[in-house]
Amino acid sequence: MNIKAKAKLIWEYGDENTAKAVANAVEIDNLNLPKNLKIKTYPKDGKVITKVKYLGEIESLIVALDDLVFSIKIAEDVISRK
Repeated sequence: MNIKAKAKLIWEYGDENTAKAVANAVEIDNLNLPKNLKIKTYPKDGKVITKVKYLGEIESLIVALDDLVFSIKIAEDVISRK
């Protein structure tokens, strides 16, 4: 069964430079996605905002969102080491 979904995820950092670094690191992963999945990640006011649009099976959406969260976590870890 296919679903149609929209989501907006917000990570708050309170620091514009950190938000920019995380968003830039993650946005690269959003290239070359399947046509039924659109993900846009960008920084705004010390936050990282990700907008998701999807049409397909729920399991594939869950996998994509899991990958996104994992990518955010890795970006945060790398940035915190600087």
